[in-house]
Amino acid sequence: MRAQFVTRALALVLASTFLAACNSGTRKSTSAAVVAPISSGTTSPTTSGSTGGVGSSQAAIRPDFGGQVAALGSAAPVAASLELGAYRAFRESQAVSDLVIPDVPGLRDRLFAVEDTGFVRVLSLAGTAPTLDRALPLAAAPFPTGVATGALVIHDERAALVTASGQGGEAVYRFDPRTARTAQDVLRYDVGAITVTWPAGTRDSKGVDVGGGALPLTYTSGAALVGDRLFVTCSNLDASFDLRPGTLLALDLDPQTGALLPGGAVLKTTDFNPTAVTRVQTAAGPVLLVTNSGVYGAGPSSIDVVDPLSLRLLGTIPLGARNAHGRVIVSPDGARGYLPGQSSPDVYVLDLEGLEATLANMAPADLSARFLGGVALAGPAGGLVSSLALSHTGRYLYAVDFNASALWVVDLANPEGIAARVAGFARSGLPANFEGLANGVAVRPGVPGVDYQGASIHVLTMNLAAADQTIANVRVALDRVTVDRH
Repeated sequence: MRAQFVTRALALVLASTFLAACNSGTRKSTSAAVVAPISSGTTSPTTSGSTGGVGSSQAAIRPDFGGQVAALGSAAPVAASLELGAYRAFRESQAVSDLVIPDVPGLRDRLFAVEDTGFVRVLSLAGTAPTLDRALPLAAAPFPTGVATGALVIHDERAALVTASGQGGEAVYRFDPRTARTAQDVLRYDVGAITVTWPAGTRDSKGVDVGGGALPLTYTSGAALVGDRLFVTCSNLDASFDLRPGTLLALDLDPQTGALLPGGAVLKTTDFNPTAVTRVQTAAGPVLLVTNSGVYGAGPSSIDVVDPLSLRLLGTIPLGARNAHGRVIVSPDGARGYLPGQSSPDVYVLDLEGLEATLANMAPADLSARFLGGVALAGPAGGLVSSLALSHTGRYLYAVDFNASALWVVDLANPEGIAARVAGFARSGLPANFEGLANGVAVRPGVPGVDYQGASIHVLTMNLAAADQTIANVRVALDRVTVDRH
């Protein structure tokens, strides 16, 4: 039975220890990206065309931003204070897979916590302490064993998306984040009903030919909306934890009801294991960034840049032999993107300035210059950065070091980077024994002291040791961090 404290992020790490290493950490050029139609039944799609992909190997990660970020001030330490247990009344024996405070009108004082058996707990931050606004069930009954929630994306004030994964449970759930209160208020998009057939010669991460037969989609990992089109990433692990080709689904929705329409298309990602899709609005229209995490511990990983309207692969940003994962966190000015490391305590940095220019690409381009290196956190080797958030000014990046149960404050205006390390989330637990693990971080939008009072940074700590459980069998707590600079 899956350990109760395991969130989707940790489950992926544990499962990935069974994966065989790939042959090398470099990208081969001319890997093909294939677009195919799909169907929502047992009928398999056939390929309808392909475009060439490009890529190159990358040097080892730099300990700074390679001079790309100007030093605007000193690296003086940031003063931080930690408040434990600001909210504790989560469900018994549950974990929380995602934590979001949306920068959306009418929702900026709400915190959404996704509990792993299919509930979204909505907290009000309007008072001096978080209080329960509502607990939304995504389905009529709790998810069965082996099915768990994943990522939450709040697209706007009317649409929120939650991914779910597991045998018989591959899906995306959609609801109105302002008003949804019961399972009847939630739409379910059944990803598990979709199959894809790749051409003969298509290889999995072990080099085995998986082409020619209908393959189910597994490990639904990310979702995004562009107009009336839903985009979904699937990592596609098989029963042996080998990685089949990664997929980005494009599913058309009824503009009135939001229901799935027949047909759709699938894009084969240029590297294995897509773990998120991020919608970025540019001056010329939306662009999708697909995070390909690669084989755990070996890479290569990359970012596919996709035009959501034409479904063209515009180019790929290769990250080399390292594992980035999850959503791209975009700076307030849209110039930078930040990604957490999945198999090392690092944060990777992307140049997103002028990204709209890629929309003119009629063939995939080499976008390797948009990888700017990263910040190496001083955490345990092989560690997982489970979550990232930015201050409202964009100057400070908050990075959760899952293995160390610590929060790093990174000063992005200084090449030296690290401004503070906040520990203490584990209480009496031992992170090395998976006790008291800081797992998610969310920051209130707006100016502290002006738009709201109190702490700006909220951290989800899970798998509390028995001695630290202030409510019996509740192993999750919401902690808060107050800093003197933003």
